Amino acid sequence: MLVPLITAIVYLEKIQNIISYLIPMAGLIITGYFLGYFKKAKDTRMGAREGFVIVSISWVLMSLFGCLPFLISGYVKDFFTAFFEISSGFTTTGASALTSEELEIMLNEGAHSLLMWRSFSHWIGGMGILVFILAIIFESNDGSALHILKAESPGPQVGKIVSKMKLSSRILYLIYIGMTVLQIIALLICHIFDKNMTIFDIFIMTFGTAGTGGFATTSASCALYAPCSQYVIAIFMLLFGINFSVYYWLLIRNFKDIIKNEELRLYLIMVIAAVAIITIQVVNRYASIEEAFRHSLFTVASLVSTTGYATTDYWSGAQGSWPVLSLCILLFLMLCGACAGSTAGGMKQSRVLIITKYSKSKIKSMISPRRVEVIRLDGKPLDKKVVDSTVSFFVLYIIVIIASTLLISIWNPAMSAEDATPLTMITASLSCISNIGPGLGAVGPAGGFSNFSWFSKLVLTIVMIAGRLELYPILILFSRNTYKKST
Repeated sequence: MLVPLITAIVYLEKIQNIISYLIPMAGLIITGYFLGYFKKAKDTRMGAREGFVIVSISWVLMSLFGCLPFLISGYVKDFFTAFFEISSGFTTTGASALTSEELEIMLNEGAHSLLMWRSFSHWIGGMGILVFILAIIFESNDGSALHILKAESPGPQVGKIVSKMKLSSRILYLIYIGMTVLQIIALLICHIFDKNMTIFDIFIMTFGTAGTGGFATTSASCALYAPCSQYVIAIFMLLFGINFSVYYWLLIRNFKDIIKNEELRLYLIMVIAAVAIITIQVVNRYASIEEAFRHSLFTVASLVSTTGYATTDYWSGAQGSWPVLSLCILLFLMLCGACAGSTAGGMKQSRVLIITKYSKSKIKSMISPRRVEVIRLDGKPLDKKVVDSTVSFFVLYIIVIIASTLLISIWNPAMSAEDATPLTMITASLSCISNIGPGLGAVGPAGGFSNFSWFSKLVLTIVMIAGRLELYPILILFSRNTYKKST
């Protein structure tokens, strides 16, 4: 919280805003101090179960402490709205439960620190808080820290890119910081031509892009920025959706593994095809081909990377709703997401590949029962455990979307009948579990989550955290077997 605290001091904000960070900071220090005196277990080795529980509890507590500045400052009156907002930040969802009026009040009253806290939480949560801790703390000899990395990092296959876990975490964060700095520099150059983007906006938009989050300073998102700024943000959204191991291979000139990477190829093909089809479909809705292409590229980049920024309202804008095929493509991109090992959400392209290959192998096995099918990814055979966990993840993913949709449909008194539609509820659940932000219907790019009831916000908050942690850590947290002594 030092970053928003410094922001509050720099902008000479009222004392209540400064206190709103000092109180939770003091609470965290005191809590950590007393926890240090708890009796330690005789066996301090960390297994997969401990890794999952540590990660899931840490993320819940982090969100509980993280929402306090909104409440103490007085800008958010409702706990569930504040909890939803900061959870949306840490999980890089970017779905906002604040109204456009509340955002305007923050801006008009100079509450820059709260806007910074919302967006900086994207940057913190993008690579993973505990991954950052692993980069700076002492690494145990038994390699138990890998269980934390696996529980917090997105994707079906998580491992070390070099021999030491601590060094792997440092390399990932250095790449992350380097790319963040590059985007800031690129936007500073665009600032010469884009007077609508302030220096403050540059940092806000960069943190949101790097973490593939989506919080902006206004409800207009990126619509007011100049084309050069929109292109820079779109390109970096796509870049942050690529597995960070690819950038490490690039640095060590390991071009062979980059070329062989099937997930990267699928990701790029999917983006190119989606942009081409949507541009052709919406070209008559905009003043020029360039404008149609720019909005198509930006929207595809935003949704496939699960960032959630917008330059145009594809659902209910002045040009009308985009064609059905274009909207279906956007829904498909929301579901798939970007690459494993990136800061993006969604199912991940590698899982799409594995499930597709698994289905293909089953069809072949039905035709030729004696045939032995080996599922390969990047030319290497996949372990059966990886394939099984990928299939079970997909099933759980769909089950959570269905359960969440039903639960949030129960009670929303502030929502009109026109807004409370099945499309709104389904895409709200999909956007939260995939950590996207916008959906369709009332939660489209020009909408939001402010009219949902406290119960629906709580359900969607849990779904956001579960989606960011790839479901299993949160589900394991609610399992009775987790707390039984191992035999």
